[in-house]
Amino acid sequence: MNDFDYVIGVLEPWIDKYIEQGPDALSQIERIGVGIWIFEAEVNNGGFDQYYFNSAGNLAIPTVQALIDIGAPNTSSLLAAANAEFPDSHPPVDRSARQRSLDEIRDAARFGALEQEFYRGSEDLTALLAGYLRKNNG
Repeated sequence: MNDFDYVIGVLEPWIDKYIEQGPDALSQIERIGVGIWIFEAEVNNGGFDQYYFNSAGNLAIPTVQALIDIGAPNTSSLLAAANAEFPDSHPPVDRSARQRSLDEIRDAARFGALEQEFYRGSEDLTALLAGYLRKNNG
């Protein structure tokens, strides 16, 4: 089974759980998988602005470490830099508060430059996540 199909098969019930019950219902490995998957999907689809605007941004802080855990330090640095654009370098977990904060920083944030680096794709997040899940998802 290729990496993409494997990751989708593992993550599909976890994503449903996240949508239905929220991030607190996820185990550590589920939070890593879901956090990375929705981060990559949102940034690929609409950039960092979309990532933070949507509920995916609820996991912005723990996803920095999750990216390190799977072996993606460059992508982790990009997300950490994007997080640092928020006051106190911490995007609010509450979506409404994060959206208000995003409105305040949007024009000054350097999301565009970070997105260009992200799109260059120095790390294959699907392959790294698949390897991590195969090793750690007993």
